[in-house]
Amino acid sequence: MGLIPQFRMSGPGADVINSRLISWERIDASGIQSDQITLTVDTAGQTGLPKEGGSIHWFEGYDGNLVDKGEFKITRIIPRLFPPTVTIVATSAPFQVDDKTRFKERRTRSFENISLAELFRHVVTAHDFSPRVASEFESIKLVHVDQVDETDSAFLTRLAKERDAVAKPVNNLYVLARRGQIKTMTGQDIPLVSIGVDNNNDLSDLGQFINCQLDKPSRTNFSGVKAKWTDNSSGEEHAVQDGQAPFKKLRQSYDSESVAKQACRYELTKVQRQGSNIRLDLPGDPYLVAEGMLMLKNSFPPEMMGNWSIDKVTARGDTKGGYRCAVLATHTSK
Repeated sequence: MGLIPQFRMSGPGADVINSRLISWERIDASGIQSDQITLTVDTAGQTGLPKEGGSIHWFEGYDGNLVDKGEFKITRIIPRLFPPTVTIVATSAPFQVDDKTRFKERRTRSFENISLAELFRHVVTAHDFSPRVASEFESIKLVHVDQVDETDSAFLTRLAKERDAVAKPVNNLYVLARRGQIKTMTGQDIPLVSIGVDNNNDLSDLGQFINCQLDKPSRTNFSGVKAKWTDNSSGEEHAVQDGQAPFKKLRQSYDSESVAKQACRYELTKVQRQGSNIRLDLPGDPYLVAEGMLMLKNSFPPEMMGNWSIDKVTARGDTKGGYRCAVLATHTSK
């Protein structure tokens, strides 16, 4: 990694923005939240800034080695009189103000005898997204599933979350993928990021200082999951389980034994990997990506060492040379 942070954008108004950029913030998060970037620009005596709906590309890195962080659609322009500035807010998902496909509309409907992958493709293609689905979801059959007063994004996120997966829009793609995989949401492999603590980890040197906080919940740790399913032909209720005591009980009753067992497996996986999480404040790194993997080296305390699945990255920078990342990650055995 070089010593001089650098960042720039391309697109309408790039000359003005790059020369007068005061500060910026980029949020990369898993789940329903779309990636977002916020730029604050000095506008004293200047014109020619982009308008809502325009597209920009963002790049960040060190010493001229800049990483393309993707395309963003401008959703808000916020002018300020004093000091004369404008704040530009853009998201990675192509949401338009007029919402022609009614993506934000709440719906109530049902789906019968359909695979999770087929349902996902049906919903997202109606909104002009290109679906990307992990192959493991092709074989998951849904006997009956209801969407009740939910937006399509909330509905897909709920179905994914029940299976410890992520449904997320990125540019013109909509991706359904397993959490914790070393992949970006566009399906391209990304490198494992390794972090070590320097012997001189001094707060006075913000360019290199690393801070870290571990959160290990005091709640009961479950080692197994139980669920119920109902035989529609007889009306009898049956129980299945995965793992061993102590058990977490799922409230929902499922339509078949196989679906109930799948639900137990997904919930147990989620419980095991969400036992603890970690927050880091560290020097900016453009390769830190939500859904990517972070490895903390043996220079960290033993309870912090190992592999972590990145849930959220908030990168910030300014023209004074500042470039930091705040990272939230979940422990994983992978």
